[in-house]
Amino acid sequence: MDISKEVKNLLKNEKLCTLATCVENNPYVSLMNFTYVEEENKVILSTRRDSKKYDNIIKNKKISLLLFSSTSGLSATYLGKATRIDGEEEKRYRDMHMQKNKMPQFILGDDIGVVVFTIEQIIVSDKQDQVTYINEEGIKK
Repeated sequence: MDISKEVKNLLKNEKLCTLATCVENNPYVSLMNFTYVEEENKVILSTRRDSKKYDNIIKNKKISLLLFSSTSGLSATYLGKATRIDGEEEKRYRDMHMQKNKMPQFILGDDIGVVVFTIEQIIVSDKQDQVTYINEEGIKK
């Protein structure tokens, strides 16, 4: 997927996003720390295993993330699928996530699960309210 520099900068430079999940037509949003892994086009998230958002992700892997830059006025909604990660892969992603966010209360512990989000589509809006849709086939206005 070809992601513009401005949209990548949101993923690289912002620390917080809004996570949206939905189960049985009941939407749920959460403020989250995240880590973007550019070479894999993935986003790392972590949450308590007993949380509503974690339960929602187990039931419905389709999620979205919203990021906004107050300096550029650019916002992006990232759509895709979340996958729970275990074992050695979990440790690798957890370490990357901790390195960026340095918030152990949200990242470390046996009761905290790691979720990796694969970006499939992006909806970008600029401060002139120009909307661009990006998917694996390219850009559509």
